[in-house]
Amino acid sequence: MVSSQLPITYYPLPITHYPLPITHYPLPITHYPQLIPQLANTPILWL
Repeated sequence: MVSSQLPITYYPLPITHYPLPITHYPLPITHYPQLIPQLANTPILWL
């Protein structure tokens, strides 16, 4: 529960502005950590 609240507080904009991509495109985020290194660390905590 704590891990889920951390990313939401650290990256509230991406999660709110791009809720679909993160759910529909979980692979791209992992395949493109260079383009979005910040988001790349977020899914790891979510999982």
